[in-house]
Amino acid sequence: MKRRYKAGRFFYASLAAVTAVTAAAPMTVNASTSTANFDMRKKVVDLLGILSVTDYSGQVTRSEFAKMLVNASSYRENLPVSSVSVFADVPMNHENAVYIRIAASQGWMSGFLGGMFKPDDYITYKDASKAFLTMLGYADSDFTGDLASSRISKFNYLELNEKVSRQPDEVLTQTDCVNIFYNLLKAKKKDSNEIYGAVLGCELNSDGEINPITILDDERKGPILVRKGFSVSESVPFSTENANVFLNGVASSLEAVNQSQRECGFAVIYYNVKSKTIWAYTTSGWDDEDGVGNYILVKGEVKNIYYKSTDVITPTSIELEVDLNDSSDSELIDGDGTITIALNSSQLQYLFSIYGSVQVGDEVVVVCQGSSGSNSYTAVDAIEY
Repeated sequence: MKRRYKAGRFFYASLAAVTAVTAAAPMTVNASTSTANFDMRKKVVDLLGILSVTDYSGQVTRSEFAKMLVNASSYRENLPVSSVSVFADVPMNHENAVYIRIAASQGWMSGFLGGMFKPDDYITYKDASKAFLTMLGYADSDFTGDLASSRISKFNYLELNEKVSRQPDEVLTQTDCVNIFYNLLKAKKKDSNEIYGAVLGCELNSDGEINPITILDDERKGPILVRKGFSVSESVPFSTENANVFLNGVASSLEAVNQSQRECGFAVIYYNVKSKTIWAYTTSGWDDEDGVGNYILVKGEVKNIYYKSTDVITPTSIELEVDLNDSSDSELIDGDGTITIALNSSQLQYLFSIYGSVQVGDEVVVVCQGSSGSNSYTAVDAIEY
């Protein structure tokens, strides 16, 4: 007899969670942008810590754009402390002061007469074009005639305007910024065959698109088990002051992660140093939706390790006695509180083998991937508790 529990959603572990087509994109997305393509673009700029979309049609301020520019550069890894006011209308305690200072000092953005930056004004297509071309290595001397028109012509020639249709003085939305920053990553630097995105560890697929999976595989570190009483901030090798934080696959805050960690007794985290991103997972606050891509986080005692009759060296699955208070609910947990989880990866098979460090009787936290319709779960990661 199975007891039915709600399955939790674990975002990171699956390729499908990164590239799958989700709900239809809002109407503000350009009609020529397919949902799948835009979702992939959004995921790339999100994973890199450049921009997390909160409002597809929301207009972007100049101070917000300055932050995006810095997050799309190598300067993000060593942000200086802003101790002076560079512009009269940007005090040193402004939330984006350090980003504005860097963007201005690098020539990506310019101020106005009277020493003003106008941080709350919206960024225009014309000013964004200038910023991106400067980041690619172009200077004023590379253009003739009207600089603004010449820059936009070059911007369009380099296909930095792909999926974007704006006039020079029109302001940009978050959707526009997703597209142009993604285009920047694909663009080649001036007099170089290297794409700009290489500075952030990006590479192109054979179809000429940025591969979000390589971003995760190459830069993601973890999993790390952070027990109750221990600090998530101190578990990552970078300052979390301006970090991008996700809790159970949803954009969140460090405060929310700490609260969920306290309530659940532990958290499992992954991190990316370059993008200053933390992905935290606990056993509460999961997405209530069911369907393909559901995952559970399970803490329990290893009761059995199973092998094929023809291979007594390589384990194929484990049985855990689950503490339901410390696990994401799952319909596959038996009435006696046990769950069987398949082992498919060589790393996990070794961990639970006679040569590995986990034995029957040990407590572990296992991240599992559900297989829709097959009534089974497969381990993605496991950590000794």
